Amino acid sequence: MQRALRALHLETGVDRASALEAWPIAVVGVLGPEARFTRAVRVDDQTIVVVVPDSGWAGEIRLRERDLLSALQTSAPRAGIRRIRCAPEGQPRSEHQ
Repeated sequence: MQRALRALHLETGVDRASALEAWPIAVVGVLGPEARFTRAVRVDDQTIVVVVPDSGWAGEIRLRERDLLSALQTSAPRAGIRRIRCAPEGQPRSEHQ
């Protein structure tokens, strides 16, 4: 399967999708159950983009970014996530924010 994905140049997309799937467990594991209100919406290169309900959550994620990245690395090692970018809920999520 991996060889077929690699041949079709889809392997990176699948790896990135694994980071989106891993976010809910990683964030709740690091920040607690209230963090379930954050939502990973896409991966841009090595950055996972997360929608947050308010600036308080954005600040908390920035403060704990290292722990969150470690949790993502454990859950989705092939995704290669190195940064987290927060976007306020309701803000347009264009590719070039």
